[in-house]
Amino acid sequence: MTDASRAARLMQVSADLSDDYMTVQLLAAGLARIQLDQLAAMWSTPSPSTKTVGLPPAWNAGVNRLWWRALEGGTAQLPTHMDVFGWCSRPLGQWPLALGITDSDRGLLLVEDGRPSAFADEAARFAMAKDPEAELVENHSFELLMSTADRNADREAQVQENYVELRGFLIDKPVASDLDLMALMRRFPAKNTHGQPWVKEWFLHAYQHRPASGTTELDVCDGCDNPLPGRRGHCGTPGCGGKAARRAVEAMSELYVQRRAVRRFFHDPGLAERRVFDAVRPALGERMYPWWGMDAVDVAFDFDGTGRMGEGEWWAADVKNHASATLLGRNFRWDRRAEARRRFLVIAQHRFETRGYVDDLEGAMDGRAQGVEVVGEDDFIAAVLRRASERG
Repeated sequence: MTDASRAARLMQVSADLSDDYMTVQLLAAGLARIQLDQLAAMWSTPSPSTKTVGLPPAWNAGVNRLWWRALEGGTAQLPTHMDVFGWCSRPLGQWPLALGITDSDRGLLLVEDGRPSAFADEAARFAMAKDPEAELVENHSFELLMSTADRNADREAQVQENYVELRGFLIDKPVASDLDLMALMRRFPAKNTHGQPWVKEWFLHAYQHRPASGTTELDVCDGCDNPLPGRRGHCGTPGCGGKAARRAVEAMSELYVQRRAVRRFFHDPGLAERRVFDAVRPALGERMYPWWGMDAVDVAFDFDGTGRMGEGEWWAADVKNHASATLLGRNFRWDRRAEARRRFLVIAQHRFETRGYVDDLEGAMDGRAQGVEVVGEDDFIAAVLRRASERG
């Protein structure tokens, strides 16, 4: 069957049934819902059953799409739900039912070590919301961060300053203590209607506590500071080359560790952003604006020192560290508020150097982000420093 006739046949069932990325996203959203439903329990595969009762609608929709694909391909026996759960632990390119995905995504898995992978988290976010951060708003983390920044300010510029400080805290502190919480409450004292500091509500939503007393030694990664479940060689954080190390953390009675969603969606992606900030801050100082416009873009540079985007020479960039180039490209949008002279989509270096990643990304963008330059992290830093030197 030709590609054209296959697509026409699938169109009779659903307009996007031939879009295998949509199928993968629905399966990922189902895995995310299963994990949420199990609360703090370790994620595990449901008991063997072909029944759909109790499985999330997104998962069922994804499996149904696979059934239609199997029928369209002439498969005699349809995969069961347990078959598909098993496939999720295999690279997408090795599924028995061939998927129409790009080469750079063929090695990605939906489940790693018995839990939804970082790629599955990304895919689920894109499936559940057009705005990649909307799922975080729904889960309250981003909303509470914004409320804390706003309620502790009396002018717009201060809201931005607070936002930058709190967002930076999540990158710098994957492990925190009650001493850190006390310092935050002194810095951000505004209280909600229940008399609790907004920052405390935000903090307790972003972190889960662990009993501790005095000085506690933890196994962490010396590259990203993420806690490790023992002394193993590599932490597994995408793009991190750090190794296991022992770190002492001071606390009065409690330690706090970032919740998985916060680590995946704030801390880990923020590592690439932090590398950019640290590399160019010495040259630009206050003319560098982290998370400009309450995160309209990840960073902006005011080379002329005008203080206003659109006046003088400004550059702006979104820094991304997504596992799937295709999903990133299909969902990338440039915020119109960032009217910079040069606009960049900066890709974390380890992704940028992955064979086929940039080609697949630009192909998926399909010209929808006109004027946005796709560059690697290292090249972007070099270009900013060079321009800063030229402008004095």
